[in-house]
Amino acid sequence: MSVDDKLKQVREWMTRENLDALVVPTDDPHGSEYLAEHWQCRKWLTGFTGSAGTAVVTQKEALLWTDSRYWLQAEEQLSGTEFRLMKDGEDVDISDWLSSHCENVRWSYNAPFDEIWKDRPSLPATKAWVMPEDVVGEGAESKLNRLVDYLRTNNQEGIYVSDLSEVAWLLNVRASDIDYNPYVIAFLYVSADGKHRMYVNKEKVEDIKDYLSALNISIEPYDEDIARFCDKTPITEWKSRKNLVEQDGFRKAHLCDGVAMVQFLVRLQDAFAKGECVSELWVDEELTALRAKQAGYLSLSFETIAGFGAHGAIVHYEATEETNAALDTRGLLLLDSGAHYLNGTTDITRTIAIGEPTAEEKRVYTLVLKGHLCLQNMHFPDGTTGLQLDTAARMSMWREGYDFGHGTGHGVGHVLGVHEGPVQIRKNHRGDTVLPIKVGQVITDEPGIYVAGRFGVRIENCLLCIEDRQTEYGKFLKFEPLTLCPYDSSLIDVAMLTEEERTWLNEYHAMVCEKLLPLLSNDDEKAWLIRATAKL
Repeated sequence: MSVDDKLKQVREWMTRENLDALVVPTDDPHGSEYLAEHWQCRKWLTGFTGSAGTAVVTQKEALLWTDSRYWLQAEEQLSGTEFRLMKDGEDVDISDWLSSHCENVRWSYNAPFDEIWKDRPSLPATKAWVMPEDVVGEGAESKLNRLVDYLRTNNQEGIYVSDLSEVAWLLNVRASDIDYNPYVIAFLYVSADGKHRMYVNKEKVEDIKDYLSALNISIEPYDEDIARFCDKTPITEWKSRKNLVEQDGFRKAHLCDGVAMVQFLVRLQDAFAKGECVSELWVDEELTALRAKQAGYLSLSFETIAGFGAHGAIVHYEATEETNAALDTRGLLLLDSGAHYLNGTTDITRTIAIGEPTAEEKRVYTLVLKGHLCLQNMHFPDGTTGLQLDTAARMSMWREGYDFGHGTGHGVGHVLGVHEGPVQIRKNHRGDTVLPIKVGQVITDEPGIYVAGRFGVRIENCLLCIEDRQTEYGKFLKFEPLTLCPYDSSLIDVAMLTEEERTWLNEYHAMVCEKLLPLLSNDDEKAWLIRATAKL
């Protein structure tokens, strides 16, 4: 069906239900960021494929709210349909719009789609498996006991856990029910009496039933309605602070990822030298294949963003067969990608010059690099928040009149979601930005500048928060960069760097070379890495 046909059926259903408006969020019963196809009702209805957005349908209007990451993408994908883009942060708030236009409103990620989505996918049923304890650093029994102690301390009989990453972390169980997220779709009830329940498709956990039984977990049928019993848990905070085993796992995963990235950059150089046809989809396929050869590789951690030229200005651009651009002219390639390995998760962005960069491209790239390095090398008092740290990444570009709309950093889960709470680094005042950054948290550093219709620049590393030193003014923290991949030196305007920034850059490149060089077996790759990390 076309979008217009779908809207017609939705409005017929609304008439029968006596509704003024149907609100379709990007959501599921677990509050997930990435959804199983079964729950991608907003995407199916609107044709907009971005990972965030809320659709509103009335008898006369069809609107879609989404944030600045997706404005360009949404404009393209909604073109030719009745849906009109509403920009979060600029246009009227969705709640205000509804209160002034409608009386009978229903929010739903389900109704009426069971009726009108004739070929709606069923819920996935992949097999669950158990993470080795020597990889996660703490057994599920210990984690469950922690939660039981929490319940008893707070005089609670039990707690329902709906967040799929929390279920996965608590039980040390993974599956492949959702693309890019190694989760099993399930609810969990943890009881203060030590007798717990897992609400899940029984076939999913058949292979681990003895493991679950040993944890005093009984199996009950999966039921979406359990979501209404669920509440906030302390697990979000616990899992964000990686133990020493998980921290070491992240370092090992980034070694593997760094090798794959270097191999890809050499492969890209060779492809141009040989006159091969290189495109955005080719970039995705080649890099994915190289990652898949690394020890412990499980899957990508999100869909690869490979945007060339003007596509790089679309913050979360995803190439398709229809939009696939050839890298056959001069321009910038924005490459944002990552993977899950058995011992950790990666998320890296590099902007790469194809041909000789312009003075403007070098200037913009260097401004982004200056902000990226400033945040990466921050020393800050314990208790500092993401809202306070964000300015470090923007000062240089603000001075020149540039800015970007997305957050500067997000938490990263340990073989869980690549986007993880509870903290963020961003300039907009939200609840998660006023939470302090804590030791053991892994968070990204990814400022950018996007010149609509021409090019985009983003640079991203994963950082581990570690202790710095104790002074008379208290405890100080700093970041350890986990990501290991050279920046594109051809894009750096060295004259724009301070002496301190040049030192930071050279020290980072020296570390990358020291750690990756012994892992490369190909002489051409070694030679490339030595050149790419040469002192400025």
